[in-house]
Formats: sequence, C-alpha cells, structure tokens
Amino acid sequence: MSIGRDKWMKVKLCLVGAAFVVAFAGVMYKAFTLQVVDQPMLVEKARQEVERHLNLGAVRGEIFDAGGERLAASVAVPSLYIDASVMKDKSGAARLLSEAVEGLDFETVAEKIESGRKFVWLKRRISSEEAEAVRNLNLPGVGLSKEYRRTYPNGGMAAHLLGFVGVDGQGLEGLELAMDDQLRAKQERLKVKRDNLGRIMVDNVNGELEQSQGASIVLTLDRRIQYITEKALSNAVETYGAKSGMALVMRPKTGAVVAAAVWPNFDPNDYQSAPNASRRNRILTDTFEPGSTFKVFVVAAALEENVVNPETVIYCENGAFRVASHTVRDTSSHGDLTLSQVIKHSSNIGSLKVGAILGNDLLYNYLTRFSFGEKTGLNHLPGEAGGVLRQPKQWHQVDAANIAFGQGLSVTTLQMTMAMCALANDGILMRPYIVDRVLDDEGRIIQKHEPQIIRQVVSPLTARQVSAMLRMAVQKGGTATRAEVAGYPVAGKTGTAQKVVRGGKTYAAGKYVASFLGFAPYHDPQLCVMVVLDEPQNGYYGGTVATPAFKEIVENSLPLLDIPPTEGKGDPVWPLLQKNSGGAPGVVAANQPTNFIRVKLKKGDRGAKGPITFEAAPSTDGEMTLEHLEPIFAARPSGPVLNPGVMPDLSGLTMREVVEAMSEYSMELEYLGSGHVAGQNPSPGTAVASGQSGWIVFERQ
Repeated sequence: MSIGRDKWMKVKLCLVGAAFVVAFAGVMYKAFTLQVVDQPMLVEKARQEVERHLNLGAVRGEIFDAGGERLAASVAVPSLYIDASVMKDKSGAARLLSEAVEGLDFETVAEKIESGRKFVWLKRRISSEEAEAVRNLNLPGVGLSKEYRRTYPNGGMAAHLLGFVGVDGQGLEGLELAMDDQLRAKQERLKVKRDNLGRIMVDNVNGELEQSQGASIVLTLDRRIQYITEKALSNAVETYGAKSGMALVMRPKTGAVVAAAVWPNFDPNDYQSAPNASRRNRILTDTFEPGSTFKVFVVAAALEENVVNPETVIYCENGAFRVASHTVRDTSSHGDLTLSQVIKHSSNIGSLKVGAILGNDLLYNYLTRFSFGEKTGLNHLPGEAGGVLRQPKQWHQVDAANIAFGQGLSVTTLQMTMAMCALANDGILMRPYIVDRVLDDEGRIIQKHEPQIIRQVVSPLTARQVSAMLRMAVQKGGTATRAEVAGYPVAGKTGTAQKVVRGGKTYAAGKYVASFLGFAPYHDPQLCVMVVLDEPQNGYYGGTVATPAFKEIVENSLPLLDIPPTEGKGDPVWPLLQKNSGGAPGVVAANQPTNFIRVKLKKGDRGAKGPITFEAAPSTDGEMTLEHLEPIFAARPSGPVLNPGVMPDLSGLTMREVVEAMSEYSMELEYLGSGHVAGQNPSPGTAVASGQSGWIVFERQ
C-alpha cells in the first residue's frame, strides 16, 4: 500500500510539474507574441489611444480683382466632433449637445455616440456662440476643431467666374476649381496627447502655431465694371422678360476679361440653395446660333480675299431670295446695297451672296482662323463648349447660305467676343485670360500672365474697313442706333436669331436669341462688349432689347478707365493705313478721318476690284441658286500715269486708289475730308522729292 501511494504521489507531482511547464510555456509564448510578434500593432494601438493629430487648418488663398479688392477669402470657424469611444453618459451627452447646437437632433447625436467610433463630426462650422456653449459643457470626448469657411464678400458678384468651394475646402466650380492646386494649401497637422477623459493636451509648443496658406490670385476682372455689367444685364432681362442673359466685357488689345455677367445669378456663400441651371456659366457652356452678328466675319473674310470691297454693289432681291427649296428673307426690302450697307441694314440676302462669292472652303478657313468651332481654354475654366462648325464637305446649298448670315452653326458668347476683339485690334486675335498673376503667401509674384497673340486673322486694313461698316450700323439709319454713347463713338452689330428646337432640325416659333456685339471708342477700342438675351418676350430684335444694356455698360465703364470722351460732333481720326514696299498693310503717321476706309469707286465702275452686280445673272424664272452668283466683271480703266519724281494727277480717285498710287513716292501727305479727290498740292506735273510734304482734299460726290 505504501509503495502504491508513493507511486501515485510521483505521478501527481509529474502531472503538476507538467501542468506548470505547459502553463509557463503558454505564458512565455504569450509574452513572446506580445513583445515580439504583436509589438508593432500593440504600440500603434496604444499610441492611438493617447495621441491625436490636430489639424491646424490650411488657409485657402484669396482672390482679388484687378484693383486689389477682395473677391474671395477664408475665415476661421469652429467645427464640432466627438470621440465616442471615451464617452460615458452617452444619453446625457446627446441631450446636452442637441440643446447646445442648433440643427442637432437628439436621435442623430445619440446614434453617432453609440457608434463608439473614435472620430465623428457632429456639425461642421458652427457659430462662435454655439462653440462657447459646447466648451461650457466640459464633456469628455467632445472637441472643437478650427476650420476655414470660404466667404465671398460681394455676394453673387462674378459668382459664375469665381465658382465655389465644398465643405472640405476643395474647389467645385469656376476659378476655385480651375485654380484649386494653387489656391489650396497643404494641411498642417500637430501631434498631441489625450488624458483619460479624452481631452487634448498640447505641450512643447513654442510661440504661436501658424497655418499653411495657399497662393492667392489677382484677376483682370474690375469689380466696378463687373457691378455695372451685372446691373445692366439684370435690368435688360427684367425689362424685356428674357429667360436668361449673358454679358461679357473684354479688352480687345490684350484679351483680358474685364467683366462677365450671367442671369439668373446665385450667391456662392449659399450655393447649395441654387439650382444647377443658375450655377452654370452660360458664357462658356451655352451655345446658340449667333444670327446677324456673325455677318461681320463673313464680310471680313471676303474683304481680306479682295473678292469685294466696301462699295461693292449687291442686289438684295427686294427682300426675298430663293436658295434651293427655301426662301431667305430680309426684315426690310432692299434692292441694290453696297457691302457697307449690307452690314448697316443687316441684309441676310446680301450676306449669303458675299459668302457665295467667297466660297465654302475659304469661308470655313477664315471662320476657323477666328477660332469658331474650338474651345478657347480660358484659364482652364470647366465646362467650356467649343460650338459647332461643320466641315465644308458637309454643307449643303442651304447650309452654306445659312452660315453666311449666322444660322446653321453654334457659338459661345466668349467665341463671338474674341472674334470681334480681333477686328477691333487691327485683325490680331488675342488669347483670352482672366488670371493676371499668382502670389505666394508673402505677396510675391510666382506666376504672371501676359497678353498672348494667337494669330493675325485679317490685315489691319480689312479690320478697319469692317469697323467702319460697324460704325455705320450704329449711326442714323442703322440697326443699332440705340447703342450709341455720347462722347464714346460705338461700332457694333445687332443679332436676332431664331432658336433651334431640341434635336436641331427645325426652329422654334416665337423663340429668339437677341444680341449686340460691339466696341468703343470706335477710333481707339478699349472695351469690347457682347450682350445676349435668351427668349425675350417684350420685343426680340437685338437692336431693341440688347443695345440698351450695351450702352449702359459702355457709358459707365469707360470713364472709370480714365478714357476721355471725344470733343466736337465729328468722329475722331485714325492713323492712315497703306501698303508698304513689301505689299503688307502698314501704318504711317498721318491722321485720317475714320470714314476713309469706306473706299469709294466711280459710279458704274465694274473693274476687277470694283462693284459687283447680280442684275445680269441668268434668269431662272424668279428663282436663283448659289451657282448663279458668279459676278460679272469688265476691264477696269487704268489708273493715273505714274512717273517717279513727278506728281501724278489724282483727280477723282478714292483714298484707297490714292494710297496705292502714292505708295512708291515716300511723300508726307496729309489727307483731308472723304470721298474722291477734289484738290491736291503739289499740283499734277510738279517735280517732287522723297519726304516732301503735301495735301490731298477729298469731297463726297
């Protein structure tokens, strides 16, 4: 019995020992796991329990107008968050927080607290009074973080260009989106510790904490002119009951955008409340058929190709003209009109005949040179449309006629204004831009945008010939007399285009887009302005509904730019244009009345560069097609006899003919009046030398 008990005791001791060994091994394994295998994970978990990263709040860069006025800024505001993992009395905390902060209901707060998550936003950007109430609660796990809210001090001013910023500080539309990389700063974070109640403890911080700041941008926009433009557009839309409206103001010599207004407008401070349609920048996104404003570019192309001149006579069919199976009509009945009068009276028939003379391929080439059918890339602003300009091989006979007077294609307001700027800028097309410079957080320039030439579309002479026609359209008898501004002579063109039905196959009855596109002062263009009204109800002609807004913009804006008004009753003078020895148009230092570029040819002259008439075209029983529009030319009488060193007889010549004849003489001639030569000094046959001065007097016949 004793031996059996001893054996059993040994067995029990072995079992106990084995149990201790197994337990020790387990402890050692667990210790190894905790200390070696799981150490990184456990250290990170412990760090997360006691440490937090506090966002110091990156400050978004500001936006200024050309005069340094702030258009967009960022202000610091508190935001409320919780760490639900350390909150004790969850129901009580939910009740207190919902009472302290407006817009927080008990059920929502309780649900977020019950989630147990370490970081949950309760409400972003609360008021300072609400923040103080939260602090006084002294609840564990409740914190306030400083964020920045984008604010627009001028409310809806330039809202469609500026765009807006989302709740997380990212640009969502307009320049805020296009320039987001520059405006948005890198978020700075500070590592802090928490106590057992979840309260943040900040230590070892010397001095004031500084937030990082994004770059600021300075625009070409003028806040004063922007206000004038928005007010004028709003008045026009309300007066004429339009569905929407656009107005764009640009500097023709640089391509800078000075003002851009869209109606209906919205307030970017509360962009969520505005429908998407109100937030759309229609100047970039909305395309439309331009109508008669487009005729000027067709005429410019024909003049540049020397297939017509300003006094070319075009028979306008007494207001009705058949093209294939369609009848093209003018608003007024006209017979013979000069090319200048075609623009002045806005003849559809005259314009389509000019397009026919030019030909589809050449017309298309010039329209693309004016940048129709392509995006401008205005500072990468989002949503820009390129418009529609089909290839000539896709044009049917009616299409070609329609395009010549502004239908059958689509454009944007920006494209049209750019093209008119080119004519106002002696034929030079500039690249549009709105950002003048980018500044770092200390105000130093880190990027500067300079005016950039895209191309010379037409010669300076052609540009000024068209400008003279546009001046006639604003003067007595033209379609745009209501656009004239006292002291600031205006040149421009009206447009009234029927709207296309959705699907693009027919036109909507009674729905029009009315517009006016022009520049001023005529002799020294400083501003180019386009006003567009969509579906006006109380009248629909561009000369009636769009010109008053143009006038209001121009007459109030030019004085702000220190542009002095003209004196006297007549138009100011332009430098004389002539061809230099290389054959290219140039500018010399002689002053000339602006109407000199309405080149006059002798009555009845049908020379190679003289009037064109369609009266002798083959009869087609009252119907004419574009194939029948071949001009009939006769031999042109020879010009004056030129003998170097002897003054020629210039009697009866036009200014253009005089310029061409005297281009080889290198004389300093002063040109007086307009029309045909009525007198000259030196007299015919007199010996003359290079650099000799003289004068030529012109009178209208």
